[in-house]
Amino acid sequence: MPKQKLTEDTPFLRTPDMYQIENDAPITEYSDTLLDLIADTPNGGVPDGANAFCSVGKEKRGTVQMQLFAVVDPETETFGNVGFRSHGCLAAIGCAATLAEMLPGKTFAEALAITKDEINERLGGVPSAKMYTLILATCAVKAVIGDYLMRVKEAPEELDALFTCQSLSVDCLMTENCSLRDERVDAYMRACGEI
Repeated sequence: MPKQKLTEDTPFLRTPDMYQIENDAPITEYSDTLLDLIADTPNGGVPDGANAFCSVGKEKRGTVQMQLFAVVDPETETFGNVGFRSHGCLAAIGCAATLAEMLPGKTFAEALAITKDEINERLGGVPSAKMYTLILATCAVKAVIGDYLMRVKEAPEELDALFTCQSLSVDCLMTENCSLRDERVDAYMRACGEI
């Protein structure tokens, strides 16, 4: 199969914390707001003192992955600095960068209240073929909170009180790779004495 040639409207982005690796929509389909955010984001990478991590993604049409790294204050359970790494389309990178801006200062309940529509609005809209990245973003918020409560605080019952993951829900099916799901499976296996 011949390699596809890059053209003037083929977006191609490489920085240490963001990689666009799949064939993407023409850059003209992205808002200036989203493109400016990606070009100027100060939140790429892992912030000092990060104690919570998540990774969510999908692989059906090329790898798309969002990783969030957060500093969570253990006394107030609010987000401090948040960083990210993202692989995939510009929309995925924009969603991760937006979350890194939106989460600092929020409690877990406030973070969980962030909607796909809010993220989309802050980005100035994402192309219709990339709307799934908004689902990945809301799942990333759940996953980073879940990581803190399960791994750091060792309080899975608090996680269950905040939200439940619904098996075979649209969000769960769209998010093929989820670090929170992996942590829950590992916890179940440990409880059963399997690992």
